[in-house]
Amino acid sequence: MIARAIRRHIGGLVLLLAAVLGCSYNPGYFPHILPGGPIIHNHAKPAGWGYYHNFDPKAYKVEVTPSDQIQAPLGAAIVLVGTVFDKEGQPRRSRRIEWLLEGVGTIVEADESGIYPGRGYKVDSRYAVTYTNYRTHTITRGNDDPSDDVVIAPGQTWCVVSSSIPGETVVTAYAPEVFAWSNSRAVVRIQWGDGRFQFPSAAVVRSGGEWTLTTRVLPEAEAAAGGGYRVRYRLLDGPPAELVARSGSGTTASRTGSGSREAEVFTDAEGRAAVRLVQMQPQPGKSRIAIEIVQLPSDGQGSGKVVARRETIVEWAAPDLGLTVRTPATAGVQVPFAATVVLDNAAAVDSQNITVQVRLSPGLSLLRSEPPPLRVEPDGTLAFAWDKIPARGQQQLQLQLQGKQSGSASLEVYARSGEGLEARQRKNIVLETGRLHAVIEAPALAILGERLPVRLAVTNAGPTPIENATAWLHYEAGLAHPTPDRPLEIPVGHLDPGQTRTLDVSLIAQQTGQWQVRAAVTADGQLSCSAPPATIEVRQANLTVSIHSPAMVYLHQECVATITLSNRGEVAIDRATLRLLVPPELQVAAVDHAGRAGAAGVEWNLAALAPNEQRTLAVRLRGARLSERAVLTAVVLAEFGLGQRTHAEPLQVRSEAAIAVIGVPVLSLELIAPTGVFSAGDRLSYHVRVRNSGSLTARDLSVRLHLSEHLRFLMGRGPQPQMAASLEGEGQVLFPPLAELKTGEAAIYRLEVQAVRAGDARIQAQVRAQHLQRPLIEEQTTTITPR
Repeated sequence: MIARAIRRHIGGLVLLLAAVLGCSYNPGYFPHILPGGPIIHNHAKPAGWGYYHNFDPKAYKVEVTPSDQIQAPLGAAIVLVGTVFDKEGQPRRSRRIEWLLEGVGTIVEADESGIYPGRGYKVDSRYAVTYTNYRTHTITRGNDDPSDDVVIAPGQTWCVVSSSIPGETVVTAYAPEVFAWSNSRAVVRIQWGDGRFQFPSAAVVRSGGEWTLTTRVLPEAEAAAGGGYRVRYRLLDGPPAELVARSGSGTTASRTGSGSREAEVFTDAEGRAAVRLVQMQPQPGKSRIAIEIVQLPSDGQGSGKVVARRETIVEWAAPDLGLTVRTPATAGVQVPFAATVVLDNAAAVDSQNITVQVRLSPGLSLLRSEPPPLRVEPDGTLAFAWDKIPARGQQQLQLQLQGKQSGSASLEVYARSGEGLEARQRKNIVLETGRLHAVIEAPALAILGERLPVRLAVTNAGPTPIENATAWLHYEAGLAHPTPDRPLEIPVGHLDPGQTRTLDVSLIAQQTGQWQVRAAVTADGQLSCSAPPATIEVRQANLTVSIHSPAMVYLHQECVATITLSNRGEVAIDRATLRLLVPPELQVAAVDHAGRAGAAGVEWNLAALAPNEQRTLAVRLRGARLSERAVLTAVVLAEFGLGQRTHAEPLQVRSEAAIAVIGVPVLSLELIAPTGVFSAGDRLSYHVRVRNSGSLTARDLSVRLHLSEHLRFLMGRGPQPQMAASLEGEGQVLFPPLAELKTGEAAIYRLEVQAVRAGDARIQAQVRAQHLQRPLIEEQTTTITPR
């Protein structure tokens, strides 16, 4: 395997050396030794759906320089440079340009620069493909003269055209990446000929007239020719015409004997030889004339030799006169309308001295015209005139007319040209009185402070267009508009027959009661109409919500909060949504009236609520976290019933209530008795421990001890130094009250007694506090033996 790879590399090296040493069809020298390779034809546009789209938006326009008509001597090499631009006018690189040649001449060379197989190429002498360059290049024409060099900049490409035959070459540069057809093509025309002579160009001439054909021999050719020149004109074919030689200072003309179809003219002092082509009887067509330039012998012997030939065409054309009158079929009375008179000439020659007469029936009057009439005849005919209608052009007359009364009217136009051409046209117009119709759409019921949508519909109910319509909206004092104008002016403008235009206005209900909105519409032609008034009743909306709850709740205990929704206004509520926002210090334990409890609180969807009606909802809450102020918030979004319309913006009201979540004191009582057996006369010590293991401070604690007859009170001391116990009654020991016992603290009471009698001595401790409904009781027994 390794040997095979070595042999393959050696083979490649041998081929490379063979190419370097010249074993290739390309005879170039180092380093220009790369062969040209085969031509690869590519499609200009992408396959698939992209073919019909703008697949290269950067390519905007193609241009070719030189861009004007080019006069070139036979055999010259004309370099055409094409550029593809973007919308900013920057040349774009690597864009395709196809060169297409028509007429005489050939494409000699096209831009084939580059290294890739898909670079530019010439298909034949009339078609080539090139691509715009990435870098700057210079075409030197293979000589040392820098004056004829052509620089190809980035974004440009080129091709070379030449011809050895006189005539015209048309080169079209087509850029397929440019999407707009108007920008994707550029055309250049090249006129090839002997640079010593100038031949007459083709011309279009009025039939029945004449045309001068002038051939010129340039001064350098005259100087080179010792015997001078004469020019022979021969009428080859076409409608009847004659060649008539012109004579003047220094000009010699002769007939050749073939009648008027051939003429020879000697050149004058300026090298010109002119002859007139005359058509005696007007007849359209094309006359083809052959032209020969004959160089006379310098010794005056012989007839000379033909040194240049050319053909030219003279087209005989008759002027044309077309007339088109455009008016509406119907028009309004006292309403201006436009009429247009179009004079067109489809011929290739001008039509001269145009006069136009316009006659208006008694039912029409002229307001103005462009151009103004030259005069008004005694019978009311309007006279207009133009010097000419250009070849393949037109002239227009704009009339602004107005109908005087309803009925039928007519407009008659007569046109005549200086050549005797005539045209006539009559237009009938029905004059009718225009009709306006207006309707106001407004809500019948509204809420105080609401923005009311008012719509005015204006309709052209007549058969003619209506101009400059204006609506005037009147509204009473209980309604307002952001602008202070009363009435409110609203432009309507132009209305075609049957057209309806809607105008939307927003009014504000600022007072309760019933208020009217009226509208009037005016237009040109003294047209007017009024819309039936619309009545809007404005009512007061008043919705309240309140929360009733206890001021406090103990931690982990429950309480009930009620929410009352009251409709105290004049408008019924169609539906309402009540949301009770519950803070994290409280938890929802139960909900009534199909309320939905969620993470943030409770929501109720409520049905209709009539005026002066109220609804109460309840929710059971549990204290979840200590708080001095846990705020409940009730938010109501209500939609009012306004007939078929729902109030656009729901009314929102809210209320708050605060609940303090407080803790619960939890007291425990422990009576500690001395251990062992005691004899009468011994001293005994007892301890009373009261502990608050709750979440709230216990207040107003009192401790009382009951001693049996076996024990005698000696002394007692409370948790504070000043708290000394006292004996109240037989065997009743009372400690002074303790104002508070905070959470987690313990109060210890000490009692000293003496055993005075043998037997089972009992001692009972009782603890009372502000929050306790019953006292805490603890009892202990101690055995006393006789001494």
